[in-house]
Amino acid sequence: MVFCQQCPDQDDSSEEDTMEVYSPPTLQSLAIQRLLREEALAISALKDLPNRLLPVIFEEAFIAGHTKILTAMIPVWPFPYLSVGLMIKNLNLDSLKAVLEGLDLLISRKVCSRPRKNSFRRNS
Repeated sequence: MVFCQQCPDQDDSSEEDTMEVYSPPTLQSLAIQRLLREEALAISALKDLPNRLLPVIFEEAFIAGHTKILTAMIPVWPFPYLSVGLMIKNLNLDSLKAVLEGLDLLISRKVCSRPRKNSFRRNS
């Protein structure tokens, strides 16, 4: 935009308003996007990823509908809570179904791995 140097009434603040600020994606966000595109790699790497990345990956996978990754994430989730409340506004029924399937897997693994109690006692 060209301003007249002799016109004191012109304000150059409109130039700032029209300029769009571009911030390139971070290395972390690029890595997460690449991981989500490679489904088999993502699923096999879940146990080895740093815990601090899991919530971000979970959110991205939920929003983008990566259902197999979501289902695989639940059983390896290291935190005591899984908050999906904020993601409900971006509701994707397939993603929600994948989360519930993952929870079902987690529950069935915990139930199957629990030691069984003997229903009877032997008298010695």
